[in-house]
Amino acid sequence: MIYKVAIIGAGPAGIAAAIQLQRSGITPLVFEQTRIGGLLNNAFCVENYPGFPSGISGPKLVAEFKKHLRKWKINVLNKRVTSVKKKGRSFLVIAGKQYCADIVIIASGTIPRYGKALLDAPHKKVVFEIYPIRNVKKKKILIIGAGDAAYDYALNLCRHNEVLILSRSTKKRGLDLLIKRAKQADNITYKQNVRVQKITQTGGQLIAIASHKAKRYSISADYIIYAIGRQPAIDFLSSSVKQKFPRDGKNLFFIGDVKQGELRQTAIAIGDGIKAAMKIAGKERPSEIRFPFHGINRA
Repeated sequence: MIYKVAIIGAGPAGIAAAIQLQRSGITPLVFEQTRIGGLLNNAFCVENYPGFPSGISGPKLVAEFKKHLRKWKINVLNKRVTSVKKKGRSFLVIAGKQYCADIVIIASGTIPRYGKALLDAPHKKVVFEIYPIRNVKKKKILIIGAGDAAYDYALNLCRHNEVLILSRSTKKRGLDLLIKRAKQADNITYKQNVRVQKITQTGGQLIAIASHKAKRYSISADYIIYAIGRQPAIDFLSSSVKQKFPRDGKNLFFIGDVKQGELRQTAIAIGDGIKAAMKIAGKERPSEIRFPFHGINRA
């Protein structure tokens, strides 16, 4: 079976594209390898999404998006896409089995920057997103990184835990509003110009070996979160498809966080998704620019 459109990723961008396509009479094939909603599942409070003047938590907004998907009877396949490659004029999408689609929308979002390997082996208490631990209580949590994500994670977790943010820089890179709230929170501590050199384990505790002005010391924690940046999730694309990134084509679209870099905002992602879907459905028309005065200077 050849599908008209395949969407890789069901974060805000992929969801918006799927709904708009369904409204236009095109049923998309949607893949999501982890959780519907993507990084929105981590968000403490979304305050710049119109319609929620008091803000709304990421998980609650995701719940509303899921209702919207159900209303339009859009099925999301919980499958990991391992390859997208050209096949003639179409695309071959491999996710356990093979699917063929005329058009592919890449809404795969981003993956964490892992940086230097500080632990000898993966550890379930060293995480890169907070949704696996958002319900823990009375724990010591260390966050490595000091951007918007780090402060958002800290504000999310500090209600029931003790949180320490470590920045290797002397400059605060987070949004001023988030920094101010973190300063006002009783359970958040911030330290700058600190580099974590290694992570070890003693009993049930993680130990971060850190340095500050040539002095080394250790920090114990129940959980450690890496928040040192993210990069586009495009490793599954074949070389011929990857070389087109991030430019859209006639039958290939990149939308949302995978394309927007640091502009990771729900509203932007949704706009991307709707725009791509409208182009596919042929609903977008170029605007006509008219100059009513013959003597206008167009230079």
